[in-house]
Amino acid sequence: MSNSGNPYESPSQTVDPVVMGGNALRLADLGKRFLGALVDGLVGLILVGPGYVLMLLGQSGGSQPGALFYVGVLLLMVGSLAAMVIQIYLLYTRSQTIGKYVMKTQIVDYQTGQRADLVHALVLRLIVNGLIGAIPCIGLIYTITDICFIFRQD
Repeated sequence: MSNSGNPYESPSQTVDPVVMGGNALRLADLGKRFLGALVDGLVGLILVGPGYVLMLLGQSGGSQPGALFYVGVLLLMVGSLAAMVIQIYLLYTRSQTIGKYVMKTQIVDYQTGQRADLVHALVLRLIVNGLIGAIPCIGLIYTITDICFIFRQD
């Protein structure tokens, strides 16, 4: 934050090193965090998008969908599975998603400053957030609030 004294001001783009678990770490700035999330979203869209397109093209005016629809469903399932496997593998081996890898950022344990283990990187960040986010009405509020945490300094 700047020295203006405005508590509602967005964080500055320069992030000072923070000591976590005895290690001085440089936290990712807002731009890197945002672009990493954007890359993750684009990768997901690339992997599942063709399936959605084929499903739409396979919708016929009648009551029975065409063959393209079923090919699209299959492609959608394969793309979703591929995205999930790739992200889980990267989280397990590097504490990174594709977006974090591209932006050269990483998930670290706040208390130790070390690379986050699979429980923290996957279970707490993806599964718990996904389950809470799936709750009607409350989930949307939670998800938006969670996304807004990228504006925090830490």
